[in-house]
Amino acid sequence: MLQKLTINNYALIDNLEIGFDSGLNILTGETGAGKSIILGALSLILGQRAESKYFFNQQKKCVIEGTFKISGFHLADFFEDNDLDYETETVLRREISADGKSRAFVNDTPVNLTALKQLGEKLIDIHSQHATLEINDPDFQLLVVDSVARHSDLLFDYQTKFKAYKKSLSKLNQLIAENDKGKADLDYFQFQFDELEKGALVADEQEHLELELNTLNNAEEIKRNLLGANYLLQDGEAAALTQLKEAGQALGSIEKYNPAVAELHQRINSIIIELKDIAAEIDAIEQHTFIDEARAEEVNNRLSMIYNLQKKHRVNTIAELLQIQEELSDKVQQALFGDRSH
Repeated sequence: MLQKLTINNYALIDNLEIGFDSGLNILTGETGAGKSIILGALSLILGQRAESKYFFNQQKKCVIEGTFKISGFHLADFFEDNDLDYETETVLRREISADGKSRAFVNDTPVNLTALKQLGEKLIDIHSQHATLEINDPDFQLLVVDSVARHSDLLFDYQTKFKAYKKSLSKLNQLIAENDKGKADLDYFQFQFDELEKGALVADEQEHLELELNTLNNAEEIKRNLLGANYLLQDGEAAALTQLKEAGQALGSIEKYNPAVAELHQRINSIIIELKDIAAEIDAIEQHTFIDEARAEEVNNRLSMIYNLQKKHRVNTIAELLQIQEELSDKVQQALFGDRSH
């Protein structure tokens, strides 16, 4: 019930405070005495629209405040839902500035007009000369039936259970949405995992393939230069090995006359051995260098697949792709486990 109404700077009222007793309170007066103004002020704390032109003093803000005793109204859930402090004596306050800006408060906590109006409608009924039209409103008809039948306890019990049902339904819808999202995530993770697994990636594969492709793409030039080097070392008319052998023979014929020449002869023999070894390796490399366009295409396709996966996952190495593959495997397992738990 309304216990006190305070009006500041509204219409003809500069400042007014009215106290109300329990039971019937009557305001009487001749036309123009201000009865409607009091009701108008009361409607402001019920969330009605306000205009600054109705201010007593246009230089000051208008403040309307009502104190209500709400212990018997079963409003604890409303206060909880709107994150408000529940007090058995609750104060509704509306402040309107001269520029038309409005603020509303419930127990000094700011609220929007919608919340203020919803609370006000639970506390006050204003019956005007056109109130009879409400008799056609189904909600009003139910209110009358419940009031006459004194169904307040039954109605409160129903509302409590219905609210619990709505919360459960909301939670169910949330779980269904999470489940659907989990299935979508599972499909996405599974697709990515399958793509990486199908690639059969090996940690150091990329470096070997890039080196092989570089060799295959330049096989003709490599073979030509290897053959040229080998020709200069041992097959040509003026081959390095031939020249060194002749030089060694020349030194060998005179080494008995000078110990220093013997040492040089030995060094030339060592160089000949080293050059023969180099020539053998050059020949082996040349023999294993092939012009193979089919293999080059195969390697190129394999590298393209690797590069595409790296680009897709925004990484630069196969090691990083393998790490992502492992993480995706974990996500797939988690998604499957979560789906079973539902």
